[in-house]
Amino acid sequence: MIIIEFKEGQGLGNQLWYYSSAKSIADKLNFELVIQNYHLFKGKKFLKIEFDSIWDEIQDKKEYTIFNEKLYYDYELKYVISDFDQNVLNISKNTKLEGLYQSEKYFFGDLAKLKKHIILDPKIINSTNIDKKICILNIRGGEYKRHKKFMLRKKYWENAMNNFKNISSVNDFLIVTDDFKYAKSLFPNLEIIHGDIQKCYATIFNCSNIIVSNSTFSYFPCTTGLKKKIIAPMYWARPIVNNGRWISPANIYKDWIYQDKNYKLKTYSECLKIALNTSNYYSKNYNILVNKKDIPKTGFLNFLTKKQKKIIKNILGFILPRIF
Repeated sequence: MIIIEFKEGQGLGNQLWYYSSAKSIADKLNFELVIQNYHLFKGKKFLKIEFDSIWDEIQDKKEYTIFNEKLYYDYELKYVISDFDQNVLNISKNTKLEGLYQSEKYFFGDLAKLKKHIILDPKIINSTNIDKKICILNIRGGEYKRHKKFMLRKKYWENAMNNFKNISSVNDFLIVTDDFKYAKSLFPNLEIIHGDIQKCYATIFNCSNIIVSNSTFSYFPCTTGLKKKIIAPMYWARPIVNNGRWISPANIYKDWIYQDKNYKLKTYSECLKIALNTSNYYSKNYNILVNKKDIPKTGFLNFLTKKQKKIIKNILGFILPRIF
């Protein structure tokens, strides 16, 4: 069996990547998929996922080994780098997977399987209709605002909107976000959907046009939902300062269009070459990071407790929504 564990603090996008890659690997190796802490799955009320067992319900639990997906830490760009780890195909039975698992290569050339492994409640699909001439802006705020090299500038959204008008028959825009105040400060005149993860997911699922942030949340409703045109930030997690490296090589997705820092559009094929070169660069020049505790901590609030951080961030977010 292959085991995965849903954990506190994981976002839905991260959980779905972790799950779907593990499910694909389990099918490839003809292993069962077992989930620990299924109750922490953030999509359980509106998404059906396929697996064999829940760990807590297994009577005869077996010992297992742990397989850590290879991760690198880029000290220049201060980011954990993930990539496809082909060694996962050599694991033995009774292995727990640890890592991010965000590469399409884990689906082994069959993206269509995602529509069987992750199913949105049909009632929700039918109750959420989005006009084909509307484009969604999936704006990510929250903790992203504290990582300036990661954060997308307002100009990214404005120019992507202009680009969309040139490549499609879009005549209106709608925001889906995890941060209402931040999105409202950027585009006060646009309608905003927020606060309901089910509605946010279904809106993206049913749209025909979308501008995404460098977040994992939008990938699965984009891939399993209606066919759509997608503009995403080139170089992903380091859209402006990246030293020519794609951060991370795992996070490049087939048939998406990418917008560079000069707001020009690039094809998937053009960007894939950069991602592959980046992958080779890390494999040749970096040591594999196994323990996330080895990652240096950054941020001016690290000396505080989690509760203290939350209080201060909420206050700062109210006063300065574009920064905190």
